[in-house]
Amino acid sequence: MTEPCGDCGSTMHCELVQRIVDARLHWSIEGRCSGCGAAFCTFGWDDTPTQVREAIIAAGELARLTVVLAEGTSKVALLKVFRESGASLPEAVASAERALTTGIEGTPVELELLARRLREKDVPTVIRSEA
Repeated sequence: MTEPCGDCGSTMHCELVQRIVDARLHWSIEGRCSGCGAAFCTFGWDDTPTQVREAIIAAGELARLTVVLAEGTSKVALLKVFRESGASLPEAVASAERALTTGIEGTPVELELLARRLREKDVPTVIRSEA
């Protein structure tokens, strides 16, 4: 990702990173100006800012997570994971339905974190790159 430098206006090259730290999503942006050498670093937890997330996806890092429940297996564990992540009941139902049908799109790191949470509840997942 590139942005204009706030100090001199030259191009600032930024590195965007998402990772899982202590079962949470951690994101960071580090940048350095090619003109004046000014540098910055910012980071956060859980919800990656939209601009950062879109830049990661634009760089070709898009994946899809699907869930394949065994015949007769209850969706309760699947719903529970979405509810524990803060989704309302209607949101959890919609997310579960997407996970079972078309899949849930996201960055590989976002989906790996979701997959870990689902596996903890014995919900099988598949992640495929959409690149």
